[in-house]
Formats: sequence, C-alpha cells, structure tokens
Amino acid sequence: MSFHKHFLGSTAKIKLVIYLIGMGFILKQKRGVCLVIFDDKQGPGCLYHEGLDFTFAEKVCVKSHLSTMSLSSASNLKQEEYIESVIPFLDEGYVAYSTYFFVNDHTARGRRRALGIVTLVDRSEQLSLYKSIPEISATIKDIASELIKIGDPKNNVPDAIKDRLNQLIHFTQLSVDFDVSNDSISLIKERMKEEKITLKESSTEFDTSTVTEGSFEFLLNRVPKGLDRVIFALLKNERVLVFGEKEEIAISLATLRWFLPHKKLYNDLWTVPLMDAEALFSRSSDSTTLHVLGIESDSFYEILQLDNNIPESSSSEFIDNEKYYNKKLPIDSKVIINLDGGRVIGGISNRFCNKLLETINVENFAKAPDIISEHIDYLIGRVNDLTSLFLNDPSKEELEQFISNSIEGEISLIMTIINETNTGLLEKIINVFSNYQLPLEVLF
Repeated sequence: MSFHKHFLGSTAKIKLVIYLIGMGFILKQKRGVCLVIFDDKQGPGCLYHEGLDFTFAEKVCVKSHLSTMSLSSASNLKQEEYIESVIPFLDEGYVAYSTYFFVNDHTARGRRRALGIVTLVDRSEQLSLYKSIPEISATIKDIASELIKIGDPKNNVPDAIKDRLNQLIHFTQLSVDFDVSNDSISLIKERMKEEKITLKESSTEFDTSTVTEGSFEFLLNRVPKGLDRVIFALLKNERVLVFGEKEEIAISLATLRWFLPHKKLYNDLWTVPLMDAEALFSRSSDSTTLHVLGIESDSFYEILQLDNNIPESSSSEFIDNEKYYNKKLPIDSKVIINLDGGRVIGGISNRFCNKLLETINVENFAKAPDIISEHIDYLIGRVNDLTSLFLNDPSKEELEQFISNSIEGEISLIMTIINETNTGLLEKIINVFSNYQLPLEVLF
C-alpha cells in the first residue's frame, strides 16, 4: 500500500470540512467518554457516558474491556495497577485511550472489581490524542484514585466524578504538573551553577520568526547529509545532541520539534539560568524524556575536556571521531548534530525517514510541517491497523500481509509507538512473531 494512496481519503475529508465551514454548517466534534464497570455475571456495562449515544456507549464498554484483555499480556494484567492502551474503533471512525484499574469489592470475584475510563476521539484527531496522552493518563489516574477510595459506585456516580470525566472530552485543555527531574539534565545544571560561561556572539543574523518557528531550509543547508538518522533517533525516542552557535541551535531545535507532532514538547526545563543550553523534552507523571539537547560549541568542547592544544579549526573534526565522543561524553546520546562542521555523527539510517526527506525536498519547504504531520499520522494509522489485527488472534498470513504492505523501515517506528502506549501488546507481538517464526528483526 503506497503512502499517497493512504492519504487520498484524508485529503477528501479535509476538502469536505473546508466546504462545510464555508457553507456555514456547524460541525460537532466526535468526542466522548465512558465509565465502564465489569460485572462477573453480566460482563462489562456503562456506568456513565457523555458525548456518545447509549447504544454506542455500551459497545465501547464491551469492546474496550475485551480489547484490554486481548491486547495485554497475562503478566501485565496481574502486575499492573493501571492497564492502559489505545484502542481503534475503525468501523465507527474513533480512536480511544482506555485505562482499567481495580476497586475493592467483597462481592466481586477475587474481592476486586474492574473499572475502566475510556476517552474517545474522531480518528482525524488521533495526533492530538497522542500528543495529550500524558495529561489524559494523569487525569484518569487522579479520577481513578477517587473511585478507589469510594469503591464500586454502583449506579450512583458522584457529580464531582462526572465533572472530572467530562473534562476528558476537552483533553487538549488539560493541564497537569509533572516532575521534570532527569539525571543527565542535572549533570549539566550542576556544571552551570559552578561555572560562568562567556558566550560568543553569532556571526550570522537571523529573522526572529525564523529562530522561534524553525527553518527546514536552514537545517538542510547546514547539515545536507544524515538528517534521516536524526529523524529516526527522534522517532525512536533516542536523544539527539546539537552543538553550534546560539541562534543556530535555537533554529535547529525549533525545526526538529516538527518531527514529533504526536508529542507535547517543552523547552522550559531549566530551573537555574542556563545561557548556553536549550532543550526539547516531553514528560509524563512517570518520566521525562529529553529528545534534543543543544549546547553552545564552547561549552560543548569544555564538557568533553578537549586538549587546549588542539587548534580551534580542527576541534570540530576531532569531535567527529565517534570512539572519542562515546568515551568522553557524559550525556547519553545516539546522534550528534555538529552545526560547526555541518555533519551528523552516529545514528542509524532508515528508509521511511529517507522517504520523508525526499518528499519534503520535492515540495515547497514551507509545506514541511504538514508533510511531516501526514507521515506521522500515517504511522499512527498503521499502529491502529496492527492493533486491530491483535484484537483477535492474527494468522501468520495476515501478519505476513501486514509486513508486505508496509513501507520499508516503518515497522520499527510502529513498534516504538506501541511500546509507549501499550507495552503488553508489544510483548504479545514479539511472542506471536516468534511462534510463527517470522523475522523479529523487522520489529526493531
């Protein structure tokens, strides 16, 4: 299946939406929320729903419960306090984020009763859903903690709980405070506290909007080779390190964030003033992921403790020695962008990422953010397709067909997304591939 064929339907939908808006029609968002309860005799049922009609809400309750059981490994079900997964409702055009947990109930089997909270959005909003998963997850766990305190609410869901559930429909407006501690970040902070760094002025002047909004043209001109390795590292949640002049770092980070449209990114990480470093990171209630760290050249060389006898003109080339930076660099990183020398150091080439770069190159650079978002949306669509296969027991032929229909290099990226949203499913996929003697290397 070609990438362009996949997006033909999406393009038609966008044109229809624009037409309807132009004609003055009011378009209602397809979003909803359900509170699910599992009864040992009657099975899953709906305690509360908003934004969905009753018939579909009941279907959501049944499918979300069965899907959670199906997509999770046995060890996952027994050990996890919260069981979270993304469930596609492809026939109805929805994608759902589902969380199951347990409340004490002496009348239930095992003296625990399963409850679930399911947030649904139209499939066209799946990028926004993925971007907001950390906030959705934290909010759901907060609601769940209240339900755990009161136990099985039976058919009397408190109004305060209903109000919190309704907030999930407006998930893009959720605001949650997360812990942003990170070992390698702390390392840089401590160093900065003790030292005063003298900044050199950038020799190039940039428009303010370019610095804040990014420029793919600048990045490609400065680093003409190896960007596919950078994109692959970003999509695999591996850290990218950038060093160069101050404004060039700012433009590079503003551009690199385009490649993560399914994540909510921040760059206000530093709690102490840092004049020679910038960062892009995402966060959740459990962890902080540092995606890109940019450090000005002078400070970068200082961190590596380069011999002062190395001429400044050749120090950049010296950094390109991968054995050296792997040994000396105190910041874990798979890929380094050397803006001084215009080179990418380290990383793995990936055909999907290469195709993405080729598509941007033949288009107007101004279209780059939209092109990137379309490619990531495609990947998430493929995640939905594979997840749907595993809602039942997929045959070897079905999985072979899925591999055959895939763009070279995409399955590894699909697995990364699945690992973030449903670790139990990843474990199940590996086991099934192994049992069918399918090549495991395509997954990584």
